[in-house]
Amino acid sequence: MKLTDTGSMELIRQIPASLLVKRVDDNTIHASKACLKLFGTDRLCDEFLQGLKFYDAKSKRLLVDDAHPFKRCAQQHVVKLKVRITSPAKNLNCIIKGSLIKLNGLHLVVLHLTNVQNNDLTHQQPALGSPLANHLEFNRLLSRISSQLINVSSDNLDELIEMKLGAFGEFSGVDRCYIFQFYENGTLMDNTHEWVAPGITPHKDELKGVCADDLPYFYNVIKTEHVFKVNDVSKLPASAALEKQEFERERIGAVLCTSIHLNGNLFGFIGCDIVGSANNWREHDVIYLKLIGEIVSNTLANMTNKQSLEEVTNKLAEANKQLDHLANSDGLTGIANRRQFDTKLESAIRRGTREQEAISLLLIDVDRFKLFNDTYGHVAGDEALKQVAQAFQSCCRRCDDLAARYGGEEFVIILPQTDTEQAYYIAELAMQAVQQLAIPFQVSPDSDVLSVSIGIASQKCSTVLTNSKLINMADKALYQAKEMGRNRIEVFE
Repeated sequence: MKLTDTGSMELIRQIPASLLVKRVDDNTIHASKACLKLFGTDRLCDEFLQGLKFYDAKSKRLLVDDAHPFKRCAQQHVVKLKVRITSPAKNLNCIIKGSLIKLNGLHLVVLHLTNVQNNDLTHQQPALGSPLANHLEFNRLLSRISSQLINVSSDNLDELIEMKLGAFGEFSGVDRCYIFQFYENGTLMDNTHEWVAPGITPHKDELKGVCADDLPYFYNVIKTEHVFKVNDVSKLPASAALEKQEFERERIGAVLCTSIHLNGNLFGFIGCDIVGSANNWREHDVIYLKLIGEIVSNTLANMTNKQSLEEVTNKLAEANKQLDHLANSDGLTGIANRRQFDTKLESAIRRGTREQEAISLLLIDVDRFKLFNDTYGHVAGDEALKQVAQAFQSCCRRCDDLAARYGGEEFVIILPQTDTEQAYYIAELAMQAVQQLAIPFQVSPDSDVLSVSIGIASQKCSTVLTNSKLINMADKALYQAKEMGRNRIEVFE
């Protein structure tokens, strides 16, 4: 249903303000000439009016039913909203001031639209919301972006970059803002980050592995001139036929891109689109897009350098760990070597002295190992030592216990905070572990399997107790065990 009062309709069309009008009891929308001009269309068109969609500027939610500006105004009489309006002609960020009025007997909902993307510096009013004030605010925004990206971590880098693309996109009034990264020596590119305005279709997920050969005109321009600026996609030259086809597929009417360099090399590009209509890119649009690109480039370079440094540091730490393991481990058996044993025993005695605790040492000798080697060969002898060492390692139940190869066929086990009775129990476990290996030794006069003799030394730690004293005590006990027939445990008295 159309307005029945022709005079009212003409009055609305001639008002020098951007107005959208609808009768309360009718769904037909009417627009003033100023509103049509605001959206870049010079004639009233049903397709334009029917294609209008309103989105909440913050949540990007499509405003329908009771949330629609016309419906809200009809119910509340007066509204003020910040919205993103999409149309077949142009998409704009607007402030809507709505009123319910009565004109010539008609109940009308009138929406007054103000374009918030007023960034033309040719009108330099100092007032709040003026172009100059908007540019100053954007420069403050750039400073905040730089500050936030200085110490950003890899965990939230992508999210923060897309937030900053959105800040530029909202300031510039574009429909889409994005970053592409080149790889495979520049032959392929991925859309890695993207922000889209409300009502705009995102393309990031589908634009992966794009071949540079599919966009040769664009690729050449971005490599050589570093800026790709197209005010009207329909006017691209014939040499850009592939680019025009892709832009039209995405409904792009205007596009602006600038290259991004990382450590002196072409990394990719940052760009923005206007969907559905042409756009006259201004000088400051190019400058600001370059600034955002440089900020992102510096952040990515710092992150790359940081990750490289962390990778080198981790490799060095792992190498040092491996070197430390090699320096303190026995090459044959893999358990602690004599060097680590000496260090650990000295440390354990010092700590035991401070805490007035006892310490025990087991000195272990593989019985008649020379005979075993001579009979079965050195390869079998080495394998036997490996198995015996692991058996002793399994007897170290606490984190402070340490099994080590003392030299040749001799082994030691350090048992901090352990008295004689406890040490004897561990020694029995060690003997049983070796017996359970059941390594054949048929020519031994003592046993038909490989066995060990163990000497135990247990002392209360003090400043006069040294490594050599404790080792000598355990050695005397071991000598006694071997003298008394081997395959047994003796304690130093």
